[in-house]
Amino acid sequence: MKRFALTLGLLVAMQVMMAQVLTDTAQIIFRAHLLKTFNLNVINGGFQDITFATAADYNNGVIEGAGVNPGTTNITIEATGNWDLKINAPDFVGYAGGPNGLGGGTIPIDNLGVWLVATGTHQFGTEISCPYTSLATALGLDIADQQLIGLTTENAGDVSDNAFTLHWQMGQGIACPLMNPATMFDQLSAGQFTPGDFTTTAVLTLTEIP
Repeated sequence: MKRFALTLGLLVAMQVMMAQVLTDTAQIIFRAHLLKTFNLNVINGGFQDITFATAADYNNGVIEGAGVNPGTTNITIEATGNWDLKINAPDFVGYAGGPNGLGGGTIPIDNLGVWLVATGTHQFGTEISCPYTSLATALGLDIADQQLIGLTTENAGDVSDNAFTLHWQMGQGIACPLMNPATMFDQLSAGQFTPGDFTTTAVLTLTEIP
């Protein structure tokens, strides 16, 4: 009887030991490094060709599809923080090697105008601001930086948020109060420049807003 009881006790003890589940823990630490990124991308329209061919062009100016080819530039912005966008350009100067020969004199840069359409989620008047949103309100460029797009609330985002079309025009005269008020004909007649080929380069600057 004692031997039976001892055997039974051993069996119970073994079953208890076998039923125990041993556990342990270890930790894995993750550190995520989210670096700032600010990318300004010119998708298309990085080269513009402007032609004044008729008296009407000189008197009234030229726009996209009618003297300015292609006439638009598409840009996107990828930013992990708030930003604004500025633009500047030097006066047009003559260059040799073009189809019409070296242009003489200089064409004031405020003869070149730009206006914008926001094509992404961020829109003017909500997340961002821009007063240059139609042909009539086109901004005449300057040699110094001018703000093209400003911050209203929060404008961090990817290319689906920050996408824009820049529309170009030149020589609009009094039709566009923010551009040179003299027609291209009047400036040419005054000896500001001669017929020929001219060039300039506009610079867009994306800046983080702390």
